[in-house]
Order: sequence, then C-alpha cells, then structure tokens
Amino acid sequence: MLKEKENSELRIISVSGDVMFTDDEISLLMALQYNFPLSEEPYIDIADFCGFNVDFVLKKTAEMLDSGVIKRIGAQLNYKAFKAIGYAALIGAKVQKDRIERVAEIINSYNPKHNYMRNDEYNIWFTIKAESPEALEKIAKEIMEKAGVTDFVFLPSKRVYKMDVKYDIKKGVSYSNTELEPEKIPSAEELGIEIELLKELERRFPVKNRPYKEICRKFGYQEGEIISLIEELIEKRVLRGFYAVLKERKIGFRENGMNMVETENPKSVALRLIKRFPEITHLVERETFGKWAYPLYFMVHAIDRDIIEGIRERVLDTRGIKSIKTIYSLRDFRPESRY
Repeated sequence: MLKEKENSELRIISVSGDVMFTDDEISLLMALQYNFPLSEEPYIDIADFCGFNVDFVLKKTAEMLDSGVIKRIGAQLNYKAFKAIGYAALIGAKVQKDRIERVAEIINSYNPKHNYMRNDEYNIWFTIKAESPEALEKIAKEIMEKAGVTDFVFLPSKRVYKMDVKYDIKKGVSYSNTELEPEKIPSAEELGIEIELLKELERRFPVKNRPYKEICRKFGYQEGEIISLIEELIEKRVLRGFYAVLKERKIGFRENGMNMVETENPKSVALRLIKRFPEITHLVERETFGKWAYPLYFMVHAIDRDIIEGIRERVLDTRGIKSIKTIYSLRDFRPESRY
C-alpha cells in the first residue's frame, strides 16, 4: 500500500490503484468499526464523534457499501448460538493444480464461510458448519468425495477464544481488544429470540438517520427495546458486537496469514496470546487427528507479509509454543456477493 500527500489530505492508494481514501474517509471507516454506537441515531452520533456533517456520514457510508469497501454493517452473529450451525470445522485439502477451479466450485456449492487457496501442500482451505459433530464429519467427507480429493485434514473447532475482525487502517494491521470468549454460549432458540430478527440486524441494517425504525415496524419492537436487546445479546455473546465489516483487499490489506501453532498446551498458550496480541482476529483451538501437529490457529491481516511475519516472530517467544507454520491466502474463491 502506498501513501502520498495531496491537498493536505492523506490519501491511501492500493498497489492495484483502485483504492483511494482521504483522511476523513479513513476516520469514518475507523469509527464505523471501532465506535459504532448503540443508539437510536447512530450515524448522527458518529458524525458528532468524528466532527463531520451527518449528510457526509450517510452519503459516504452508503457509497462504501455500494462499492464493497464495507461488506455490511450490523450485528456480528456468534454461530455457536444457533443450533442449526452450532458446530464448525476447518478443512485443508490437497488438490492438483489443474483441478483447483473445479474443486473450489464444488466446495462453494455447500455455502462455506471461507474458501481460500493458500501457499501450502494442502492448498485449499475452507470452513463448514452443521448442527452436530457427526453432521460436520459427514458433510466434509461428502464434499471431498464429490470433489475427488483423498488427502485432506479435518479440524473441528474445539474452543473459540477470539473472533473479532477489525482493521486498523492507519497501522496497516488487524487490531482489536476483545475479551476472552466464554466456553458456553446460550442459544438464540433458548432465549426465545427470532432468528429472522437477528438476520435482519446482521445483513440489512439501514443507512438512515433512524435505522431501527424499519426493523421495529417489521418485528413489533420499540427502538429502545431493540437496542436494549442488542446490548443484552452482546453481553451474553450471542452477538460478538455491532459494527461495520470491511472488505480487506478493498482497503489495501493484501495479506492474511493463517498461523498453525504446534503446542502441547493449546489452552494456556491461547490465554497468553489473547492478552498480548490484539492483532489476532481469530484464535481457535481445534481437534486434531493422526500425526497432525497443530491444535491452535490464529489469523492476522495486514497490508504486507512483513508485518505478519514480525508478529509471528514475537508470538514464537510465547511460553509453550514449539513451532508456528504460517500459510498465506493466494485467492478467495467465495462469490463476491456473499456476506
């Protein structure tokens, strides 16, 4: 990513030349991620916080949603709080180069959350979710059989310690201070929360002065009631937060590194990492099988690999870590229209 001064404003330009933000736009993107208020007029509050006119906030936010810089604004759902998708697994597949496109298409037909090509002998990595561990294993085997892949690793999530994807555009690296995620999360079904309401808050939060009014009319809430509900669900970790999610490559973050940690004490190592390294976005302990040596995984996103390698070297000093294998995303196979 390149930076240059023009008309007394900071302009950030991607290597491809298709991203350019002024300092005001950067301030807005940072506020939408880190300071999105739970209030009846959140965009007015953001305007006050940044010292902007509210029309500028609404116009620029809508523009950046339309252009894909902002993927979405709203509730960040915790998948563990939903019975139908309460279990997840990461799968790494070894695929011949001439079959990568076809295999990626087959994986996408199962609607994965992630589907990346990475620079490793296991060159396609994707995640799936299901209602039970048995269903996860069945789906994984079905996908791999349909794709004609015989060599793959199946890594079910055992414990999520952190999942919070925010990008510090000024520092050029992912960054968030998040509390340790509890082991047990109450389900939305147990709490009597309408799943459709949560989906609405996740995917269709309006860019308007009073964004909750439409949702309230649809689901029969008062604005204050729905805001209180969001606060309660964040406290219970059914929601991991409420903010804007950015498209990393649209803001110049060209690299994301998946770091596989070899350790005999994944829990104690994870607890140390979550305190010391706010640059980590995902921190997950996974079940391992056979000779696979990596039970702990963390992600870091940055404008270049040097930043990620530097963090990796610092993490290596953590007590209890034997080694770290870092592999990088080369291509995102998910359809652009997917959230």
